This record gives sequence, C-alpha cells and structure tokens, in this order.
Amino acid sequence: MTIPFFPVERLQLFATDGQLYRAFDRLIAARMGTLLLVPFHLVIGRCDEVLDGCPVPWEDVFAVLEYPRQHIYTALIQDDLVDQLKHLGIDVTACARDTIAPMVNGPEKVLRLVHPCGVRYAVVMNNN
Repeated sequence: MTIPFFPVERLQLFATDGQLYRAFDRLIAARMGTLLLVPFHLVIGRCDEVLDGCPVPWEDVFAVLEYPRQHIYTALIQDDLVDQLKHLGIDVTACARDTIAPMVNGPEKVLRLVHPCGVRYAVVMNNN
C-alpha cells in the first residue's frame, strides 16, 4: 500500500469554516455530524493556522480512535460520502467499516471508516 499524504487545503473542506485543530497526534476536522482524524505525520502544507486543541468533546475523538470494532457495516455507503473521501484520496472500499454509538452516550448511531494508513472518518447516520 502506498501511504497517502493529505494537503491541508483539502482537509479544510471537512471543517466548519475551514478551521483545523491538532490534538491526539492528529489533525482534526469537524463539522456538524462528522469528524475526520488524520495522523499529523501524513499532513502536508502550511499548518500555521491550525489550532492546538479539540473542537469536539475529547470522548468523541477517543471513541472514534479507540472503540473496539462493534457492528461491521456492510450496507452501501451514500454516494456523497464516497465522493467526499475520494476527493481526499481515500478509497472507501479499503476502509474497515463499523457502527458505534459513542457521541457522549447519545442515541445516534455513527458510521466509522478506518483506513489502513490511520485516517478515521465518522459520520452520524440518519435514523430514517
């Protein structure tokens, strides 16, 4: 596997107002219902505007990083999510996929994608 690198400019597209954060040895991009965690050593570009800190409760980041695999997700993934990750250079088919319910013990179910390079993406699923 070729190790991918992730330009700061592309990661900013995953963050509210383009603001990125550094915590847990990761660059964190967050917006309502999504969380992207990229190992900092895979980030390329200028990081002068990256803030030290965490934009979401640390329990949420910990859950996406450390929760053991729970319920393997085999259903099709929405096209818009596939397109978002493809723009980042991540092939969804290479990711381990499961669902967890971590968001500060909330009732929502979260789809977690874990790429072999260490990138993790979590998105709250609709309960329709």
